[in-house]
Amino acid sequence: MITRAESPSSRRPLSTSAWLLALTLALLGFGFVTSRPTAPPDQVRLTGGAAAAQRAIDALVHPGPQATALSLLPADFTQVTGIVPGAIPGRDGTVRAVHVDGGCSAPWGDDNTKWDYSVPCKAHDLGYDLLRYADKVGRPLPSSARASLDARLSADMHAMCRINPNGSAHTCQLVASLYTAGLVVNSWHQRWGPPVGDPIGPMLAGIAVIGCLLVLRLRDWHTRRRTRPAPDQAPGPAPGPRPAFTSPWMTLCAAGLILLTLGESLIALARWAGASEAVLAPFTWLAQLSPLFFFAGGRANAAGWQAVTGAGGGYRQYLAHRASSVLRPALVFVVVASAVPLALELLGIPDGTNAAVVRLALHPLWLLGVYLLTVVATPVMLALHRRAAVLTRLGLLAFLLSAEFAAGWVSSPVPRYLAVFALALLAQQVAFGGLPLRRPARLVTGVAVGLAGLVLLTTAGGFSPTLIDTPGALPALAAPALPVLLLGLVQLCLLGLFARPLARLTRRRALAVPVRFALRAPMSLYLAFLAAMLLLVTIVSRPAATLAWLLGPRTLVALGLLAVPALLVFWWFERHGDGHVPWHHHRPSGWLAHAATALGIGFATIGLFGFALTRFGGDGGQTLLGLPLDPIQNLIQLLLGVFLLHAVRTGASAAASTWVVTAMACVPPLLEAADGYHGEVVTVAVNGATAVFALLCAAGALLPARTVIENR
Repeated sequence: MITRAESPSSRRPLSTSAWLLALTLALLGFGFVTSRPTAPPDQVRLTGGAAAAQRAIDALVHPGPQATALSLLPADFTQVTGIVPGAIPGRDGTVRAVHVDGGCSAPWGDDNTKWDYSVPCKAHDLGYDLLRYADKVGRPLPSSARASLDARLSADMHAMCRINPNGSAHTCQLVASLYTAGLVVNSWHQRWGPPVGDPIGPMLAGIAVIGCLLVLRLRDWHTRRRTRPAPDQAPGPAPGPRPAFTSPWMTLCAAGLILLTLGESLIALARWAGASEAVLAPFTWLAQLSPLFFFAGGRANAAGWQAVTGAGGGYRQYLAHRASSVLRPALVFVVVASAVPLALELLGIPDGTNAAVVRLALHPLWLLGVYLLTVVATPVMLALHRRAAVLTRLGLLAFLLSAEFAAGWVSSPVPRYLAVFALALLAQQVAFGGLPLRRPARLVTGVAVGLAGLVLLTTAGGFSPTLIDTPGALPALAAPALPVLLLGLVQLCLLGLFARPLARLTRRRALAVPVRFALRAPMSLYLAFLAAMLLLVTIVSRPAATLAWLLGPRTLVALGLLAVPALLVFWWFERHGDGHVPWHHHRPSGWLAHAATALGIGFATIGLFGFALTRFGGDGGQTLLGLPLDPIQNLIQLLLGVFLLHAVRTGASAAASTWVVTAMACVPPLLEAADGYHGEVVTVAVNGATAVFALLCAAGALLPARTVIENR
């Protein structure tokens, strides 16, 4: 008897609900955490009106029979804020200085409740007005001022439940606790600084767009996973070329990035533990493997381009496929960038250490961003290599030296960024030509020249001997480009000298298996590594911490912010497949494919570097090419780039839905500009023009289909 196979639809509603719930919670959490304002500046000595505002707040949180705070207000308080305060007697026998038109704020509007919280809420509003006043006069009050105001309101609301219970004292206490929780959450979200208006509408619109882009991308991943043939079925046709993903060069590329990350983290831990810079400097030379990473990536890019052209593809297909391989692991660093600061805050890590840990977490994102640019430049650089290899290398070297020289004359960081890009392209050019393996004398000479140059630069040249986390260096390399260039010469020559034993080593199962696993599960591995790193940072920063504190709720929540997502990402995504981005034989054609490729690369690059520069509250007010840095908008840009490149790979660049989604992704930044947030001209121009262009593309894609229907 043949029985009907179990239909997966019976499990689909529960699975879909779980996915939607997890995605909704994750997006809301991401939006809430990343929309926090910049960290308040270091406290300065309060003088003038700011000092008077602090004294008035002290009087507000210690009420008495007279409204003492009114006599302590700054002389220009009403002129600056436009508020005329008053005094109202409270039910507890005190007289409060209040914002007369204030009240208890709730999501549905002002609600003073039937237990009459009105007087405490109006006094609290006046305290918030004083915080805003101090911020406007350029002397923000310390976070303790807002915390004391919130604590006073919480105590007053709970006291009203005893003074005026109205027959429901327990309900009153519950409502007071809910109001208190809202106060604390809102104040934490604003970093206990001056109260500001949050762009709730644009934030929710941004979260909705992020959810839409993620659902579309995850739906495709889920469809491919469900349609994978069963083990007992005959395999289908070959999936097409796998350009460089499992090659020895990709193994070297992954190993370089892993060793760089581990080495940089261990050196940072040793520095926090008290090791001197003189002791750490030689180890930074061993851990600074950026040139090796770009060299191996250049070989992988060349192999990828040759595989695409050999299969009949072109530049668009190469960009869409190769960039997807880079952007896939880059998404993990976006998650890390938002989770690490919150985890460090829960652990109580000092601000200086906090900034250093975030910088460590974001360094791989910088390297991937520069590597993405080398991916874009590979076909052109290969053509230059075939026509004038030596001249091209000399030109890149001259450009690097000129950029480093110009960096000493101008205050802009742009020349140093150009020097980093030139270094990456130069390492890629060397990879195109290969190392002179049959001429070991040249390799030995290169090692000697590189080491001699490094010694001269770090002794007589004025450069720091520390080549990781160098003070004042840009985060792209974490060191100046010139000494890293010489170190790269040493590394590549040593690579050529030991090429054969290293090649045998890469074929060993003991190394090949973990590297393949790292390529398969980069997101979950890096999240787990960061969780372990946070634990070590906590132990180093708090040597007197007890086991009970390490196992306390705050510590476990902080570690869980990284460890739990690592487990979920691995279980839902990375335990399936081998990490290879699937190859699509479809060759994109038409001007829409051109547009989708250009926009995809552009938005993905802006999103990557935008996240690297944002640092989540560490650098407020910065822009990238005139676009303000905002974590939610950066994630939209990154996901939109991934979405458009995936559309090119799968042949969906001519679909109307692709361009409708692209237009939708431009709405949140335009809403922020309309509401007065991030209203720069560049934001409106870029997103407005992209939205109009996308709508025209969607209309153009719909017209042929409509014409066919009408002609039938």
